[in-house]
Parts: sequence; structure tokens; C-alpha cells
Amino acid sequence: MSDSEALPRLLDLRELSGPHDASGLALRLWSARLVCFPTDTVYGVGGVVRPEVAHAVVEAKGRDAGKPFQVVYPDRDKLLDEGPFGRRTTEALLRLLPGPFTVLLPYPGHLSFPPPGAVTWDEPGGGTQRVQTYGVRVPRWPDGAAVLATLPFRLLASSANPSGGEAPGSLDDVDATLLEACDLVLDAGPIHGTASTVVDLSVYDDTGHWRILRRGATGEDEVAALLAPPDEGA
Repeated sequence: MSDSEALPRLLDLRELSGPHDASGLALRLWSARLVCFPTDTVYGVGGVVRPEVAHAVVEAKGRDAGKPFQVVYPDRDKLLDEGPFGRRTTEALLRLLPGPFTVLLPYPGHLSFPPPGAVTWDEPGGGTQRVQTYGVRVPRWPDGAAVLATLPFRLLASSANPSGGEAPGSLDDVDATLLEACDLVLDAGPIHGTASTVVDLSVYDDTGHWRILRRGATGEDEVAALLAPPDEGA
């Protein structure tokens, strides 16, 4: 049996603490092809942002290979460093994140993977505008998964369910076949269990327009309140 095979496949994140544990976890994640891990909303499946991880997710979930992925950042500063983002977008990210949102941003010109998604917006004079998008998350990590905020890299992610299935709020809810396909399984106990709200900010910097493409853990009124400018003189 190799050293990697001798390592435990299931790790309870609630038992990890300190820099040594954090660096060991990062190394395990870096070495794995497919990982099941918690966020603040549901359990996800994915791993380090690279093509072989995307292929593993597609194969394990029966997922459409052309469907765009989320990219999970361990903390907000690492996302902002990915910029530059415009002033409006930066302010919106500061208000929304970390939190239970998947935010669609214009696809950064310096990235080549994962491939962009795309949305269309109606133009004022008629017609539509097609925008390439980049879906990002910065979870408000639950206490049991706080160590994930220390990761030095991003994670490619999709919800840990077979394509079309219900997103799981605990490892007990993850499909057994999907769980078996994972090289590493990270447990933080039960979490929220409601998928993130998808907020489209792909034209926000130019127009101030935004929309919800999927209502999840947070509704439109709450998003509007977060994005509203502060009261004059407040």
C-alpha cells in the first residue's frame, strides 16, 4: 500500500486547528483529483482549479460538460486580487461577500480556465448583449469548516449531487456513488442545505443593473438591501 493510500480518505474539519493542520489539508487537496467539501450553503464536489478536476466532476455527476463551474475563493481578498474590477463591482463584492451568493462577473481577460459561461441582457435600443461570465463564491465558512478560509488556492465546485438532484446539506445526504468517486471527503457536519443565490453582476459596473438568476438562501429584497447605496448623510 502506498503512502497516499494509507492516508485517511475522510477528514473531519472540526478536528483540524493550527497552521500545521491547515498546510497538511492544503497539500491533501492539491494532490486529490476529486474532493467532497462543505461550503456555507451545501456540500460541493470539485477540487483545485484544473481541467482534470473538471473532467472528474462531469464524469461523477453525469453533468453537462458545457455547463459552467463555480470557482470558490477561500476569502474575499483573494477574489479582489483577481481583478481589477470596476468601482461599482468592487463595492458590490464588498457588500455581498462572504455570503451565500454565487456572483456572475465579466470573465477576466487573463483567465483561460475554467471556460466562461454566458448570459444575455436586453439593450435599451433593442437587441441583446451577450456577456461572458465568471461565477464566483466566497462562502461565509461555518465554524466547522473555518480552516478552508486558509487555503492558498481556489476550488472548482459544483453541488455534490448527481445532475438534477437535490443539493446536500450533510455528508449523509450525498449520493453514495458520488461520494465513492471522491479521493478526499471533508466533513464539517450539517450545514444550511439551501443552494446559493445566483446574482448576475456581469453588466453592473457599466449600467448599475443586476438580477437574480436563481433564488437560493437569500431573496431579492435582501440582495437589493445589500446593494443599495448608503443613505445620504448617514
